[in-house]
Amino acid sequence: MQPKQLRRRLVIIVLLAAIAIALVLPREDRILRAIGIKNLTPKVKLGLDLQGGTSLTYEADLNDTPTEERSKAMEGVLNVITKRVNPTGTSEAVIQQSGQNRIVVQLPGVTDAQAAADQIGRTAQLSFYSLSGDEQPVPEQTDLTGKDLEQATADIDPQTATPIIRFNMKSGDATKKFSELTTKINQSGGRLVIVLDNEVLFNGTVSTPITDGVGQMTGFEDVQTAKETAVLLNAGALPVPVALSSQQTIGATLGSESIARSMIAGVIGIVAVMLFMIFSYRWAGVIASAALTLYALFNIVIFKLASITPWPIVLTLAGIAGFVLSVGMAVDANILIFERMKEEMRSGKTVHTAMITGFKRAWSSIRDSNISTLLTCLILYTFGAPIIKGFAVTLALGVMISMVTAITISRTFLQLFADTKFGSNPKRYSNIPVEHTGKEAVS
Repeated sequence: MQPKQLRRRLVIIVLLAAIAIALVLPREDRILRAIGIKNLTPKVKLGLDLQGGTSLTYEADLNDTPTEERSKAMEGVLNVITKRVNPTGTSEAVIQQSGQNRIVVQLPGVTDAQAAADQIGRTAQLSFYSLSGDEQPVPEQTDLTGKDLEQATADIDPQTATPIIRFNMKSGDATKKFSELTTKINQSGGRLVIVLDNEVLFNGTVSTPITDGVGQMTGFEDVQTAKETAVLLNAGALPVPVALSSQQTIGATLGSESIARSMIAGVIGIVAVMLFMIFSYRWAGVIASAALTLYALFNIVIFKLASITPWPIVLTLAGIAGFVLSVGMAVDANILIFERMKEEMRSGKTVHTAMITGFKRAWSSIRDSNISTLLTCLILYTFGAPIIKGFAVTLALGVMISMVTAITISRTFLQLFADTKFGSNPKRYSNIPVEHTGKEAVS
């Protein structure tokens, strides 16, 4: 690589390192505001075992469900609860089936267990009624239900400044039935009543027939209530009744202790790896240690930045284990490269040439090793329990970042160092005697 390219790459690495350090600092929001980025506070998201929260266990009533349909019913319950708890599919909540008829819901950071239990366990049966204009009107239930709803969105009515829910009926029969219902009510001067679990969401007249399936519900106490109701409507009704069998509030004390111990273990592990590298490879070990430091910083930065995206990375104890394991793997590539370098230097090649050849010879081993680890992570993530998925994500992330730090950052530092007079001496890299040194001119 040409000196100009090396210097350009070094500048990029230094800039990335400066950004990483700024984002890793405890009050990174102040730094972001100072450079004009407001309302952005990236924080590492912690799982239930680290920050505490609420664990709920629901038991489904399958007595009226045929045996051959119970598995499908439980799958439906799991899907509905997942949509209610985790509408975007990316939060840190854990929802999983336990046994034949139980669903376990873990909500990190949620302290109001009762409110969460009420929201998750609601039946959410949506019904549409027509109310005639007689003196003693009797609600007449229609065949429209929540299954006919395409989407519900909480909003603010611009005219009344009150919370509402805008909804769309599914195209086809649902829209046609809703059009016929509203036309009938409009012509008869009656009222439309929309009820969710015996709670009236809308009770009013229909000024014009709604033929496009688009309507709105009113009467919510606040925006939060409207949002929660919209989540229930979008998730649909539970296929079978569920009852809360247990609830547990988990404190953050255990999590704090676990984080502290894991941090100590991580620091000791990184320092031990650095000492080993420096002892074994001298100045190459120093360079590898610098790359390892950047590796750790980049990992933390990605953990933080992921929290402001729709795909946050939730750090659990298993995730921390994956990260600590990846620290050891991060230097694995450096060891392969340095060993190849030592072999080349033993044969009499200069440091510069040995470094270039060492990287080329080690690349295939590094590539195959990391790909096999990534495939293992993919399998763990696909078929593993949620806690195993966290381990797979942090390990896979560490492997990918280590490839960048080993192949790009270590190589850049090493090449710059090897091109100096001090760094061109093979004895700077190994305590093994070199048989022939300096046969080739430093290019």
